[in-house]
Amino acid sequence: MHLRAFLLTLHVFSAIAVFGSTFAFPFIGALAQKEGAPVEWFLKLMHNIESKWVTPGALTVQPGTGAGLIIISQGAYDPFKSDNLYLLIALMIYIVAVAFSVFVQSPNLKKAIEMIQNKQLGPEFGAQMKKGAMGGQFLTVLLTAIIILMVVKPGR
Repeated sequence: MHLRAFLLTLHVFSAIAVFGSTFAFPFIGALAQKEGAPVEWFLKLMHNIESKWVTPGALTVQPGTGAGLIIISQGAYDPFKSDNLYLLIALMIYIVAVAFSVFVQSPNLKKAIEMIQNKQLGPEFGAQMKKGAMGGQFLTVLLTAIIILMVVKPGR
């Protein structure tokens, strides 16, 4: 039982640490839109948080502790059992969110940084920023859905 408590605690606290910071991104984006704001600095800040904190944690600690919890549960948290449909759905959403973050959102952010460094601040830059904002909203919806599923555990 102690291992389960340890893994669950690590899983929950790492989720807060890893994904909690992403809830600040809309506020950072709003600050970057103000007149005279250091937009490049804000974009680099978001990129550093995402690449050095969020993505590594999302690809290691979260799936590692989650898998550990499933393995030691002796079938109680088997995602393929009908009682645990919420877990299977949350895992599928998680895979979509991580894939979207790594293969779509991160390259969009890198492109925006590159555009601002090359002083390409025309309509293409605005469109790039809009894509990034929409991607961030999509990821926030997915993350919120996962949190709700993991806390409420419908069907259990």
